[in-house]
Amino acid sequence: MLARSLSATVFLLLQTIASGQDAAAPTTPEKPVADPAAAVKRIKELGNNEFDLGGVRFSSVTKEIRIPCAVNMQDGLIEFALVHETGKTHESILKTAVNPVDIQVAMLLCDYKPGHDGLFDYEKDTKVRGNLEETKAEVPGANRVQCFVEWKVGEETKRVELREWIRDGATKRAPEDFKHWIFNGSMVQESGFSAALHGNLIGIYYDITSIINCPSPRNRNDEVWLCEKEKIPAVDSPVTLVLTPIP
Repeated sequence: MLARSLSATVFLLLQTIASGQDAAAPTTPEKPVADPAAAVKRIKELGNNEFDLGGVRFSSVTKEIRIPCAVNMQDGLIEFALVHETGKTHESILKTAVNPVDIQVAMLLCDYKPGHDGLFDYEKDTKVRGNLEETKAEVPGANRVQCFVEWKVGEETKRVELREWIRDGATKRAPEDFKHWIFNGSMVQESGFSAALHGNLIGIYYDITSIINCPSPRNRNDEVWLCEKEKIPAVDSPVTLVLTPIP
């Protein structure tokens, strides 16, 4: 079943996400510019319906995706939950070395459908309307995803919702409107895959080049979200970001 879906995945990746706005590419040569069409050729079958793509592990049955990461920040204002290690590490909780295109291909292979629906109220937000294509998920709700973090404390594996590591500056608590996230999908532009060029993977403050963004009504405010210092392991601690479908 996976093999039959590869060509469709490449087509979807190159066609549907290419329609997003183009963004100026940064000049840093270390950015992981990737060929989306070539990513599927690097998939390794692990058995038991599990696969590996550049370190990103995923299950074709459970649709769970596991991304190796490290803690990047414990304190301060944040705009991202996850960036590539060459990205905006001064404002992200987590960083990863995996190629951003591998994350998006894994999500497409696990039947998540990219779409901006759920991110904004397009009827009311005139700042968004006209500046962002209102793409709809091919299957309603299939662009919604849950995000968890796992890490080891001795022999024990800890697992919490990613939002537990984020503090709402107003309420001083974990944000209530982060119970799911939106897979809007990054896009292919003339210079390459946007998430790879910019290193933006999961946005808290909305970022058009990110693969996933949060649906909070305040996702256009970059001065709201803080690290929940007391709950986050030490900087550079290895953690796994786990993406799962909404039950």
